[in-house]
Amino acid sequence: MRTLFAAMLLLAAPSFAAGLSSRPYSDENQGTGSLEGIYAGVGGGGEFLAFAGNAYFGYGLEAKLGYSFSPQYQIYLSGAFDDAASGDGPTFNAEQIAVFLQYHLLVRPAVMIFARGGVGLGLSGKVIDGSTAAGFAEAGGLGVEIRLTQGLYLAPEFYYRGSQLSTQGVSQAYQVIGLQLSIIYY
Repeated sequence: MRTLFAAMLLLAAPSFAAGLSSRPYSDENQGTGSLEGIYAGVGGGGEFLAFAGNAYFGYGLEAKLGYSFSPQYQIYLSGAFDDAASGDGPTFNAEQIAVFLQYHLLVRPAVMIFARGGVGLGLSGKVIDGSTAAGFAEAGGLGVEIRLTQGLYLAPEFYYRGSQLSTQGVSQAYQVIGLQLSIIYY
């Protein structure tokens, strides 16, 4: 229930942030160039993963491909991989395929602040060995895009991913929070 509330809050953030804008965006007065068209990115970083009562440190990878409709709105498909292990115990890994809506809370020439939320499918072969578990997945993030060159951005981001996985009558949830660094192209 908490994750559903967090996802709803993240998706509602654009309407709350609309009042924070000091002036309307335009390519001429912002100097950011066109942020409409193909949106693509790849990134990775460190994370803290909780699964079956255990907590692990690990890493996550993510690839994104979609479309930017305006400087504020992007929609894309994301594929993510999370992997973690304890020093003396088993490893856990999971994949997530999700559709995201991203909203820029602030658009300026050198920096943009964004929030994103998405839903999709979570998968893992580690719930029960020899069987792939699947379930509803949710994810979100809050980050900054720092302009490197025209159309290319460096994006540090705090993110969350989670899923309720089920297979052969067994159900387990996993939750991930982390910090990743991505390269984004518009």
